[in-house]
Amino acid sequence: MKRVAATCACVLLIGATAGCGEDRNDSGGSQTPHGAAPAGGEVVNTTLREWRMTADVSRVRAGEVKFVSANVGTIVHELVIIRTDIPDGQIPMEGTKFNEESPGVSSPGEISEFGADLVKEAVVTLEPGQYQLVCNIETHYQHGMHIPFVVI
Repeated sequence: MKRVAATCACVLLIGATAGCGEDRNDSGGSQTPHGAAPAGGEVVNTTLREWRMTADVSRVRAGEVKFVSANVGTIVHELVIIRTDIPDGQIPMEGTKFNEESPGVSSPGEISEFGADLVKEAVVTLEPGQYQLVCNIETHYQHGMHIPFVVI
């Protein structure tokens, strides 16, 4: 009986520590793409699915940043990098989307709409500031496809 209890404790310990490290490659799960950073720059690996978005980092240094995004959902998504001081999820809507050129909002780059089971990438030059990574396809932002992002 003691042996069974010890085995269970080991299994629980292994399961409890598997996701605790700072390994950014694990943050989006096994489906997170892993891109290589541009020379002198950084890389952000993201996953998109209905109605969720994840990134393996929440801040990067200013300069060239490579975004690698996997659509692990079942419908078309996009990744738009939005520079704004508006709190995450609070960009004013114009119908079912927000205007990417409205006051207080700018987009230095994006990965345009792409289908399920595809991985796309883009290199964007970012200046220090507050950002949101979003999907701005009709209703997707409203359904939660946005995360805060900081460039230092």
